[in-house]
Amino acid sequence: MNTGVSVISIQICPKIGHRERNLNKVKELIEQNLHLKPDLIVLPEFFNTGVSSVEFKKLAESENDSPTIHFLSEIARKYNTYILTGSIVEKDGDKLYNTSRLLDRRGEIIAKYRKINLFDSFGGTENDYISYGKNYAVAQTDFGKIGLATCFDIRFPRHFMELINRGAEIIVLPAAWVMPHEQIAIGTDNWKILNRARALDNISYFISSDLCGKIDSSMGLCGHSMIVDPTGKILADAGENEGIASAVLDMNIVREMRNQFDIKRFTGLME
Repeated sequence: MNTGVSVISIQICPKIGHRERNLNKVKELIEQNLHLKPDLIVLPEFFNTGVSSVEFKKLAESENDSPTIHFLSEIARKYNTYILTGSIVEKDGDKLYNTSRLLDRRGEIIAKYRKINLFDSFGGTENDYISYGKNYAVAQTDFGKIGLATCFDIRFPRHFMELINRGAEIIVLPAAWVMPHEQIAIGTDNWKILNRARALDNISYFISSDLCGKIDSSMGLCGHSMIVDPTGKILADAGENEGIASAVLDMNIVREMRNQFDIKRFTGLME
């Protein structure tokens, strides 16, 4: 099993309602950074639609008819990389879900996660149009196990305890960390603290991929997609603008630290 894992976290400012434009922006950033030979690419929450309840409903994609997944599967196959597909609004019957998928190097779906902790606090209304997910998701890759979470999940430590109990060594978290413009500074500070805390709490690599830029005249996105190691050290930070965060993960660090400390005892999940 490989111990050096090249990771790219993509950060974009999506154009609301312009799926093709947003997909091509992602492709452009990936192709600009192929020299990094990524093993894993992580995309943001709602990256293909932008943050808009109207566009969520208009551009929702079904499991068997997803232009976004088809597009990303081709990239995964072409460049021999795993891709965490950000999150995409999924239509299932009369319900919508905020859904992430992990693609393997062949472009096949190996994990699917519907967001459990919807942004239904602090004025958030995601639950008005998105249904709650129920199941945790962890997938085996050729370099270790990856656990899936999305945005507001970051505020719920129990979520990550469950992922660790299922063997996750890397946690991926697509996000659209939204704040009023006048609160962007404090929102960004909170975001950074939470990224580092979840890595340190769980002795895992923590990879977030956030949107950036403005939504409208009142709301903005914090950016600062991050890669954090199991000691809480920030290995990479994408800053405020479109771009990437990249790092090479040494999986031996996770395994050696967990050999010295019983993570299940810490999380209260021992049998």
